[in-house]
Order: sequence, then structure tokens, then C-alpha cells
Amino acid sequence: MAKTIIIKKMRLPDVLPHGWKKEVAGILGIHINTVTNALKGGKGYTYDRIIQVAIEKWGEVEELERHE
Repeated sequence: MAKTIIIKKMRLPDVLPHGWKKEVAGILGIHINTVTNALKGGKGYTYDRIIQVAIEKWGEVEELERHE
């Protein structure tokens, strides 16, 4: 029996909803200023986690691949 693997490629929407930084900060357990500073820096572990949480929560499916 073959396995079917579905790969979803997600991307952030152009505009995130009001209060998204506070919500992401609460999920990650960090201060909202840390979110702001990481976004200004644009790199690093914290930045990557912030982007990943935002994509999971508000991301839109860009491409859907099926492998059998």
C-alpha cells in the first residue's frame, strides 16, 4: 500500500490582523517588544520562530503538492 504525502506551502498574507504581535508574543512566551525588535533585526532564531507561528496561524496555502 502506497503512502500519500501532502505538502502544503504556506505564505503570510499581505496584511496581518490588528494585535497579531501581542498574540504571537503570548504563544511564544516572550514580550511584545522582543517581537518588535526581532522583526526590525530581520534575522535570528527568535525572528524565525515569530515568522513560523504567524504562518501557522494566519498563513494562506500557496501551493499544494501530492506525492504518492
